[in-house]
Amino acid sequence: MTNLLNLKNDDGEIHLNDERMILTSSSIFGTLRKDLIENIGFERMKSFLIRYGWNIGVNDAKKALKGNLSTVKEILRQGPILHMLQGYTKVNTTKLELSMDSQADVHSVKVEGVWVNSYEAEEHITQTGIAEKPVCYTLTGYASGFYSTVCGHEVIFKESACKGAGQSECRYEGKSIHLWGIEIQDELKYYKTKPIVQELAVTYEKLLEERNSLSKVMDIHNLLTEELINGRSLQSIVRMVYQKTKIPLLMENFNGNQVYHAGFHKGKVSEVRNQLKLMRENGTLTLETGSIVKDGMELLYTPITLQNKTYGYCTFAQSDLVEGNTNLEINRMILERVSMTGSLFLLNEKSSFEALERVKGLFLEQILNGEFASREEIIKKSMYLDASLDHPFTIAVLGYRFSSDRGTENDYFIQQKIIEEIYSFFKKWNQVVLSALRDGNIVLLIPLSPGNEFQFRTKECINHLYTVFSGYNFKMGLSTISDELERAHDVFQEALTALNMNEGTRDIIKFEEVDLLSILMHTGSTPAVLQKAEKMLGPLLMKDDPKMNELLKTLYVFLQCGGNLECSMKELNISMSGLRYRIKRLEELLSCQIRNPKSAFQLYASFETLLKAKMITIG
Repeated sequence: MTNLLNLKNDDGEIHLNDERMILTSSSIFGTLRKDLIENIGFERMKSFLIRYGWNIGVNDAKKALKGNLSTVKEILRQGPILHMLQGYTKVNTTKLELSMDSQADVHSVKVEGVWVNSYEAEEHITQTGIAEKPVCYTLTGYASGFYSTVCGHEVIFKESACKGAGQSECRYEGKSIHLWGIEIQDELKYYKTKPIVQELAVTYEKLLEERNSLSKVMDIHNLLTEELINGRSLQSIVRMVYQKTKIPLLMENFNGNQVYHAGFHKGKVSEVRNQLKLMRENGTLTLETGSIVKDGMELLYTPITLQNKTYGYCTFAQSDLVEGNTNLEINRMILERVSMTGSLFLLNEKSSFEALERVKGLFLEQILNGEFASREEIIKKSMYLDASLDHPFTIAVLGYRFSSDRGTENDYFIQQKIIEEIYSFFKKWNQVVLSALRDGNIVLLIPLSPGNEFQFRTKECINHLYTVFSGYNFKMGLSTISDELERAHDVFQEALTALNMNEGTRDIIKFEEVDLLSILMHTGSTPAVLQKAEKMLGPLLMKDDPKMNELLKTLYVFLQCGGNLECSMKELNISMSGLRYRIKRLEELLSCQIRNPKSAFQLYASFETLLKAKMITIG
């Protein structure tokens, strides 16, 4: 083959295999490679060099096929020879396997070898340094083009190691495309890249489409701003977005108290809400914009956040979204702007609520402090606050505590959150509520219109608070119903007394349910009552003495049974003789006849006083 190289010094021509060649420095190709990377990018440079090598390989293969070589293997061996003669590299083929079909055509080919002194590897290192992946693209393309032309089907080469990537040598492997499988898929795109003119045209079309889409986003953004400035409702905003996008839109908060939607067919709103609820419960609903496909419908959702808390979600629901659809990103941008508008709406509503509640709270404080001269003056001022008090009213005092240590959590912040939830709850029933804070409790004044089911709603309100504020315990004291606003402070004391007497497992206790002794405890001289009670039971209060504890319990049961021996014996599960002994012992210790009605009343009152003060317990 070296005889095919012909130098004509006198006319400046070099011929190889009857084809004119040019002789140039390999550094020129290195510079070209670097310029291509800088101007069209690494990926397009790689594709360019692979296809450049492919075309050279195809051209050399056609010449080799015209020669007088008898076998396919002999023809294939000419490729490395021509490659070496042209100065690209030295080729050491270590493996060559051919499989022929019944027509003597090549069915498959496998070839392995080493490229020694690859000009590409050397120049890449010189120009750009060590690469992360193999860099002999023209050699790979040349071998692929040569073998594919000779074998009559596509044969693809790739490097398994490369000096340009820091390995000791450039090792290659070539196989018929049907032998590669999926591992060669990433390389095939470089053989079929569109011309850059076509790609620029496509890019222009995409940019034009994106510009139009962004213009649509900005138009909707401007409309959202106008709706917000003009004080439109969230339902109006949702309807406007649907009219512009023609995509069904749902907006709801976590608790489902407020739901706005447009564009849904009958029954679809419930389906979407149930799906979002299920995702919230199992933790798959993210706090960022995301999407999910369910039953042929794609839900694109994004949270509505305010002050680092998620209040709800905005959701686009579309049945014909396609993966990779260019509109998906545009829809995402629109949805996020709708979400931001919802957040601003909530912020404005929250600010208005807080301002109004501060005024109402001050108004309630003035009522409780008796700062108004008459009931008429109170009613007149309540009209200005859109909170008419021209009805009988009740006062509730709500206490709360956390079931475990809350660390440095702000009490005022928690109180405001609770008041917001109470306000939102009663707003559903068009129920006016005035609220104020006193001694760590939340005071609520509620005017009662005819037919008002307040008792039922207070229980429902407590249940609602438990769902929102997990880990908190709530207790409520309710006053009697009154129409004397000038006595609001006394009514407040009733509710406070009821709350303080709520020592059991009940969430709500009414003032009517508090016994006389409890009222005495909270309106009389409490220290004197407690002192008298301790003196009455005296020696029985020795907590460290088991016998005294036993006698204390015996006395309490005996008094509860009204002095009935049979009842006491059954409750205490002791014999009659044992009971008689204990009664005798009690009378000795207390210096009184415990069967005497007057003494029995004093003793029982003492028990109840100390029990309610939590100074003793009965096992």
